[in-house]
Amino acid sequence: MNLQSKRVDLSELSWLAMETRDRPMHVATLLVFSLPKDAAPDYLNTLVASLRDSTEVVAPFNQIYAPPRMFSPMPSWVRTYDPDLEYHVRHLALPSPGGERELGMLIARLHSNKLDFKRPLWEYHLIEGLEGGRFAIYFKMHHSLVDGVAGVRMLQRSLSKSVEEQRFTPLWSGPVPREIIDANHSKQRLRRALSGARRSLISFNHVRRELTSAVRAGLRAHDPLVMPFQANKTIFNGRIGSQRRFATQQYDLARLKRLAKAAGCTLNDIVLAISAGALRQFLKDQNALPGQPLIAGIPVSLRPADDQTAGSAVSYIMANLATHVADPVRRLEVICASTRRAKEVMKRMSRDEIENFTALTLAPALIASMLNVDGYSRPAFNVNISNVPGPSERLYMRGSRLEAMYPVSGVTHGQALNITCYSYAGTFGFGFAGCRDSVPSLQRLAVSAGKALEELEATFLPEQKAPPSGDGSKSERPNVRVVA
Repeated sequence: MNLQSKRVDLSELSWLAMETRDRPMHVATLLVFSLPKDAAPDYLNTLVASLRDSTEVVAPFNQIYAPPRMFSPMPSWVRTYDPDLEYHVRHLALPSPGGERELGMLIARLHSNKLDFKRPLWEYHLIEGLEGGRFAIYFKMHHSLVDGVAGVRMLQRSLSKSVEEQRFTPLWSGPVPREIIDANHSKQRLRRALSGARRSLISFNHVRRELTSAVRAGLRAHDPLVMPFQANKTIFNGRIGSQRRFATQQYDLARLKRLAKAAGCTLNDIVLAISAGALRQFLKDQNALPGQPLIAGIPVSLRPADDQTAGSAVSYIMANLATHVADPVRRLEVICASTRRAKEVMKRMSRDEIENFTALTLAPALIASMLNVDGYSRPAFNVNISNVPGPSERLYMRGSRLEAMYPVSGVTHGQALNITCYSYAGTFGFGFAGCRDSVPSLQRLAVSAGKALEELEATFLPEQKAPPSGDGSKSERPNVRVVA
């Protein structure tokens, strides 16, 4: 096995260091497919067998984490040439009737389990037995190896655009991007490290000046820049347990874009406004709505549009969700002003400077996570909300049509709730992941998101009759809303 290895870089190490029993640091995606009309009785058995018969497994799917040892003090990724695909590719079935509740309970339980660090850090579950002639795939991978954008692109590469296409390449057997091949070469790694260090030193003064300028401007501005650690502690910001809850909602993407146009804001602002309205109602129902606004941490991908590599490349901006404001119009105004201010600061910096800016402002949160003391003090922000662009065209796998994509994100101490969205083929899916103990009745939050959307439409599109919440897709098949 130990024929090829590469050192774990600092970004990967930070995610690995946060791994504990109560805080597994994997991210996942739930895909829902409809079976072909002419599917044979053994269609899914044959599909699973073909997935397990893959003869080539590429990075990062063939990498095992090797921790520091006496004669090898640096942690590394060690290549395995014979991964056990029968272990990694699992075939499960739901009990009858195979509805939302049964699928949700299974996904919540699968997402609660840690990955085995003695094996490559990923699992691929094919779940049959969904009502309406459907099946699901739940794919999870450690965050040290993939971020949300990279995960969607990897899954997209493994599917086809044609219902007639019967051949497909499992995502762990796809072509290796040039960047990953180069990453295994020690001289290449050293050159990149030295170049990165030089860029960091050059950009540090600019980052320091930008941070100082942003704080000073914020003190004077009507819409100040929201900085980390301005958030007050809520029920979402304590210590978490090991078990998870999960819920989803799916809407027509055109519906959200139409609302954004009418409100004069971006799609991302509408996503934040829907989340803010849902959070406000959810916390009111729990008698836990604070008098101060919740602050959202919004991941910002630093990947070019054509970047197909794995790995994590994410920065953060902060946004005021105005959850203390009852008026949805005023709430949206505050959100738009907050995100606009953050984007203005980001536009003045290069990618390296953005990375240094994020590292500088979030360093206390990262250190607290690595020391496993996060969740005891004021959080960097209250809730993580992200929007990951997915494929715009319909995708298929051996004739099975992909009906929906839902993110199943991770939570951590101090961040017991995560709201992530995927767009796919004219639909827009919300995935709500939370700690089972800290976020009771998570499905109510998903339902409140639908009500928040209807409230915004009633305000900005009063002449339009909104479709029922959670059923905005024009798919010929029924949508799935998973709750657990």
